[in-house]
Amino acid sequence: MSQLPLCVGIVCVTAIIITMIICKVSLETIFSLIIGLIIIAFAVINLIDL
Repeated sequence: MSQLPLCVGIVCVTAIIITMIICKVSLETIFSLIIGLIIIAFAVINLIDL
């Protein structure tokens, strides 16, 4: 179960990279998305630990 957040994170990062390549999205947008995903991931991990 502890490996689940890591797997989800890897999938999210891969999806973001693919989207960036396909759509040629600006780096600023990608960085803001990554920061948001990291915050969400920490929240999910904390909820799982509780």
